[in-house]
Amino acid sequence: MSSGPFRPRVRPRDVNFLTNAASAASGIFIPLYAMGLRASPDQIGFIIAAFNAFVLFSSFVFGRAADIQGARKVLRGGLLFSAAAALTQPLAFDPLSLAASRALLGFAVGMYPAALLAYAKTADSLMGKFASYGSLGWGLGNLAAGLASYFVPGTFWPVFALSSASWFLAFLFATAAPLSETGTLRIPLPARTVIRRNLSVYLMMLIRHTGANMVWAIFPLFLSASRGLSEVEIAIVYAFNPFVQFAVMQRIDRYRSGWLIGVGLAGSSVTFLLFLVAWDFWTMMAVQILLGTSWATLYVGSLKLITETNRETATAGGLFNSTLSLSSIVGPVLGGYLATTGYEAPMVAASILSAAALGLHGVEARLRARTRAPSGPSPGS
Repeated sequence: MSSGPFRPRVRPRDVNFLTNAASAASGIFIPLYAMGLRASPDQIGFIIAAFNAFVLFSSFVFGRAADIQGARKVLRGGLLFSAAAALTQPLAFDPLSLAASRALLGFAVGMYPAALLAYAKTADSLMGKFASYGSLGWGLGNLAAGLASYFVPGTFWPVFALSSASWFLAFLFATAAPLSETGTLRIPLPARTVIRRNLSVYLMMLIRHTGANMVWAIFPLFLSASRGLSEVEIAIVYAFNPFVQFAVMQRIDRYRSGWLIGVGLAGSSVTFLLFLVAWDFWTMMAVQILLGTSWATLYVGSLKLITETNRETATAGGLFNSTLSLSSIVGPVLGGYLATTGYEAPMVAASILSAAALGLHGVEARLRARTRAPSGPSPGS
């Protein structure tokens, strides 16, 4: 017989699952919603950029705040704010008001990931397991949004309500979690030490992910116009990727972070070229297996490196998320420009950028090995 109130066992991966499901559901139909508000293509690009720009800003500010003031306050505040901000989206009446709503949501969404990573470092130290639940949430969030739009066609408010409910449930989970308060670190602006220590992984991810976002900006058009896939087939291709990530991430915690990053970058470079030779739905699905594996190893390897080498986990994680957001702003702009010459150009460029990031990673690994090597003659020489 229990002597006290029942408290469910909440893990960081559970919160990660819910927040990724909420983000996916909230964002999947934004281009269609914006078109319904008479937004032009360039205005849709601005709406997407506004969201990512505010995620970039918020990620750094609140990542540092989590190390200084404590992860508990930042995590719970960000989740509750996200639940409220998501409900402003169906109130938009023109492209400008939708951009303002998405910017507000981007600010809220940028608040909590670094604090959640700091929580995961102490309570859910297997980064592969933690990240895998995010991928699973992303895939199921897309599917849930599709079902909501299917049963209530012609309107998007049920999708936004679903995403808000997921963020609020994540807030309740975080409230029930035994999250120990931190906030004892002193991190001066502009966090030069943290940036210098992690510069190689930030640059590597910026280069690779800028190339990836060049592809994602035109990928649905490529699948439809060049490969003849239907909307249902395109949705299946998109949903399959995060499920592959979930499966792969379950089993890679035992590998070294540097090795995982190298495999992810090499696989990314090959994947973007394989898109050019995949000729139908089934071959494209096969390429998604390599894509999901590449991102799983790259992302988990990066998280492992950050958590293993930084006492200021939230600050370092916030800068990492800011890097991802920056690539989400720059990549679509460059991808749209290159696509004026054909859909193949962004994919070739993305492959080259992934290869360049792999080269940077290799150089950094050699330099790190040299600094660790002992000076003088080795024993027995």
